[in-house]
Amino acid sequence: MKNAIFFLLFFSVAALVAHAPKDMELNYDADTSALTVTVHHKVSDADRHYIRRIEVFAGKELLAEKTYERQETTAVQQEMFLFIDRPLARGTAVTVTAYCNLSGKRSARLKWE
Repeated sequence: MKNAIFFLLFFSVAALVAHAPKDMELNYDADTSALTVTVHHKVSDADRHYIRRIEVFAGKELLAEKTYERQETTAVQQEMFLFIDRPLARGTAVTVTAYCNLSGKRSARLKWE
C-alpha cells in the first residue's frame, strides 16, 4: 500500500513539472537545402528535463531524426537538418515532431512553396 501511494505521489509531481514543448518554428532555406527547427521548451534544468528527440517526416517517410541527452539551453532546442543529397521539392509538406523526455510532444507542419 505504501508503494502505491509513493508511486501515485511521484507521478503526480512529475506530471506537474513535466510539460510538452510550448511552440515550434520551422524554416526551410532552398538555397542551402536546410530545415531549421526551433523548439520552445522552457525548463529549469536542461540536463534533467529536455527535448529528447526531433523527427522530420514527409508523409509517412522518416526523412531525418536527432536524439539528445540534454537541451541546448533552458529555453530552446534548435537543430538544422540538411537535405543536400535530396532537397525538398516545391510543394513538399514536412511534419516535425519534438518529444519531451518526461512528458508530451509538439508537432508542426511546413509546406515549402
